[in-house]
Amino acid sequence: MNYQNVDRIAVGMRFRMSELGAARCPEIADRSGIVIDVSRRTTGITVLFDGARRPTCLHRDFISPISDGQVTAPSIASDE
Repeated sequence: MNYQNVDRIAVGMRFRMSELGAARCPEIADRSGIVIDVSRRTTGITVLFDGARRPTCLHRDFISPISDGQVTAPSIASDE
């Protein structure tokens, strides 16, 4: 699986809402999830919140990594 690194945000990493994100979007302030796409041309980050069926696009300043450790691949069910 390929990982895109843009600043400190990478596809496949776990995140939580940052202080700025919580202030701007109080209805999702306590949520966390996984990054599924990082735009190279805009400041948009596409994320999938835990328990959500559809992705959400947020400004990259609205999220912060949960762990500064290694980026790990999300678990994906295999047909094999």
